[in-house]
Amino acid sequence: MQTKSIRGLTLFFDAKEQEAAELVGDACEQSMELICRLWGVEVPADCRVYVMTSWPSFLFHSTPWSWRILLGVTLPLRYARLQKLWEIAGGWTQCYGERRTVGVKPPRLLQAVDNRFRERIFVPRKVDEWVQHNTCHELVHAFTDHLRLPTWLHEGLAMVTVDRLAGAPTVRAETLEALVQSATGSRLQEKHGRRSIDQGGLIYLAVRGYWVTRYLAETQPAPLRKHLDRRLPHDVLENALAAELGIDWSKIDTIVVSRFQA
Repeated sequence: MQTKSIRGLTLFFDAKEQEAAELVGDACEQSMELICRLWGVEVPADCRVYVMTSWPSFLFHSTPWSWRILLGVTLPLRYARLQKLWEIAGGWTQCYGERRTVGVKPPRLLQAVDNRFRERIFVPRKVDEWVQHNTCHELVHAFTDHLRLPTWLHEGLAMVTVDRLAGAPTVRAETLEALVQSATGSRLQEKHGRRSIDQGGLIYLAVRGYWVTRYLAETQPAPLRKHLDRRLPHDVLENALAAELGIDWSKIDTIVVSRFQA
């Protein structure tokens, strides 16, 4: 496996994936500066990006030696879920203590992904752009993993950063309708993380994170950035944001809809 150093992170790739590695490497260069500037976070001390051609290879190459026994023991229990994830994911992030690892599929594998879920959320894009956006998205997760953010902000930061990278919204405008039914939204938030959550619930969680984070980033970026300097309990973070914005956090969906529907 070949490697390339990029401003503090290491890119790993098979020799036959040289073209994809250049695409991912360029995305890393652009994304790292953008993430640090937007959110005030630092490049992790040990951050590795892989052009991911199979999930077993990615896991075993990226896992530190001290974690491999645990990986071997738990892998049979996770095999089916990981295989299903592989079929729909363009990339993912794994964190092992201080090590953050990002895997991104090359264009040839990305085109085989079941894209029906993403087509309901994202505007159409060329496959090379999709690779770059996936790289940026996953790097945001890697750079902010230590904060253990609430789901809406975990996904929202990544999606809004991709917007900034692209220079235009990458999420369909009509997804804002998912926030209109706030009662349904509350129910889905409570169910997040349970295996019973359906695709509609997952879409709601993703787009809610995007629209709420976009609202904060466009209207009140200073309070948002301020609270990304340390790990906070989710309720403390949300209450602090609400206090600084002078709003009732339980009304945030309504506030966001009012802004973007206008």
